Amino acid sequence: MGTTMEEIAGDSAQGAKSPSPSSNPADGIPRRLLALTNMTSEDYCNTYWPQLRAAIDKLLEGPPPPHHLGPVIEFEPMYSAAYKCVCQQHSEALYNDLMSHIERHFFRVAIQLQVKISNENESQLIDHCFYVIHRAMYSLDGIIPVFTYLNKVYVSTKLSSNLRTELQSLFCRTVIDPIIDKLVAIVKQTNETKPFSVAPQVMASVIKNLHKLNPNYSQKYPQVFAGYIPGVLPAMREHELSSYIDETRELQATLRQFWITSNAQGRKRCLDEETPS
Repeated sequence: MGTTMEEIAGDSAQGAKSPSPSSNPADGIPRRLLALTNMTSEDYCNTYWPQLRAAIDKLLEGPPPPHHLGPVIEFEPMYSAAYKCVCQQHSEALYNDLMSHIERHFFRVAIQLQVKISNENESQLIDHCFYVIHRAMYSLDGIIPVFTYLNKVYVSTKLSSNLRTELQSLFCRTVIDPIIDKLVAIVKQTNETKPFSVAPQVMASVIKNLHKLNPNYSQKYPQVFAGYIPGVLPAMREHELSSYIDETRELQATLRQFWITSNAQGRKRCLDEETPS
């Protein structure tokens, strides 16, 4: 849990960096010539897809440890392999393999998350979701550029969609949808009864990224999302001002009480330490 959002973002950009020599058969061949060389179904299944799958698995592991140096994968060989698969009429197979492989990974993530929820305090769900979501977004930020040509030629043209939308929808359906009701209920309860028990930046990040992944969540739970996302609720009308003022006063009173309680506990601990035994 020591990885920050900024580190994840930096690692994501680094994960799609380029080239160094490898055993990839595409190395050293100009991309236009590479596209003209023949690729059989056997070549795709036994050579190209296994290489791409291994790169995907590396990115799905999440951000590398702090001591890791260099890119997570070699971008240029993987991009060239995906490019050739598309040029050699393996677009549909590549898309289906990509989606199936990532779906299996997301299913494992969903199961692990459900186990953690059942074995630990429900309040930990927010923290768990924070890291699961950031890990997924890091992975997608590295995977999608590798399959840029697949996105352009197949996903955009034939499916009238884009790869990011498809993968984010897959993540939401598999991982987030089964727990979204419980997660939002815990967020609401935490904000009302135990403010600051979860770091504010963690809470805000979870809600904002859920909205980014699927804006329908904010439409389903507008009251919770409105605290973090501007424009979720309709513009306030004059007759609603009094209730807004009451709500603001109640929030201020809650925060004030939390501050008083926290400081009182802190002073009590100091006095206890100073009292001679």
